[in-house]
Amino acid sequence: MTEGSEGSEEVRFEEILRSLRRSRVRTEIVMFLYKIYPNASYPAEISRNTGIDPTNILGGLRGMGGRFDAGNSLLKHGVVEKKEHGNATYYRLSELGKSLIESIQKS
Repeated sequence: MTEGSEGSEEVRFEEILRSLRRSRVRTEIVMFLYKIYPNASYPAEISRNTGIDPTNILGGLRGMGGRFDAGNSLLKHGVVEKKEHGNATYYRLSELGKSLIESIQKS
């Protein structure tokens, strides 16, 4: 690891945590994906398991309109990865997302 890279990772974690604190939807998505890790899921399944409307699930994952800022989306922050399989799109918690959740649980 290079000098100073650990500090920038902490700043990034803080930024992501702030984004999660501001959105119950994003938090619920991340926690569900963490629970099924390393498996991926599709928006309708995430919706069924969290009780959150599918439109809001998509908003939390990739941003949508004024309500879900794309800059704070889980994909943009690198917390979630998008997997294309045929004509279906699945989402999976990234390594960054997994280590973020584990560091929260330790503290």
